[in-house]
Amino acid sequence: MRVRRQGASLVVDTPAKLNLFLEVLGRRSDGYHSLETVMVSVGLYDTLQFVPTATPGVSLSVCTSRGLGDVPCPVDDSNLVLKAARLLVERHLQTLGRDPFDTLENAGLPGVAIHLTKRIPLQAGMGGGSSDAAAALVGLNRFWNLGFASVDLHELASRLGSDVNVFLDSVPLALCRGRGEQIESRPLGRRYWVVVAQPPVGLSTAAVFRHWQPQAAPRCATPVLQMLAQGRLPDLQSGVFNALQQPAELLSDEVSQLLGQLRDAGGVVSGMTGSGSACYAIGQTYRACQTMAARLRARGGYWVGVMRCST
Repeated sequence: MRVRRQGASLVVDTPAKLNLFLEVLGRRSDGYHSLETVMVSVGLYDTLQFVPTATPGVSLSVCTSRGLGDVPCPVDDSNLVLKAARLLVERHLQTLGRDPFDTLENAGLPGVAIHLTKRIPLQAGMGGGSSDAAAALVGLNRFWNLGFASVDLHELASRLGSDVNVFLDSVPLALCRGRGEQIESRPLGRRYWVVVAQPPVGLSTAAVFRHWQPQAAPRCATPVLQMLAQGRLPDLQSGVFNALQQPAELLSDEVSQLLGQLRDAGGVVSGMTGSGSACYAIGQTYRACQTMAARLRARGGYWVGVMRCST
């Protein structure tokens, strides 16, 4: 996550992620699932600009980059950016001994217009919504000079979703457990170039999880972590795993087709990220990834990006 001043505004660039390993360990009593997952941050960013306004309260506008498909990004209270703002204001009011459920307009904080530029595809499994929520927590904490510590932001992040916490830390590679809020930074032994592609139709995370079936013997993330630390790209495919890939392929033939096309195009390592529908292929070099991306673009119908994950 990159934070910078731009005049009176604050600008935050917040990255996407890929899951190189994802095991589902079971359903929790709170309705979430226990996970063990390895996430790598990649060089594709959404941008949030926080602009002061004369009117109290928080507003949100969204500009979506061309080619991201037809999935709309909501600008109402269902958007995680506004949910993050609400939680932060509630915590601020609690510290003042005021009613935490007072309106944003009556919280006594300067007004702010949040302009979100979406470059991370929606319903892709790349964590765009979670990353935006983390950026909102960090950005508004600074914009309003609230002074909340990292531990406070992490507590709020855990209430917003499973992937939000990892974006607060902005580590290149992380092993995450629980709902994703238990984070251990791990070493990444080399720079990797990756092609990421998404079919024209996204996948609902809830729908994918409904089709997930528990396995008798869960997989372990240790092998893939060791290979990533040692930079062992040729061996990495044996450790890459996603327990949600099979249910995603049941829901979308396009996911299976895309994975096959990534392998055929020359991907050394390939897989699906999160609950889909985006898939990725790691190449030997940047040039190899550019060649893979050109082949996929020539087929048409996919959003395609080339990006890096590095130390």
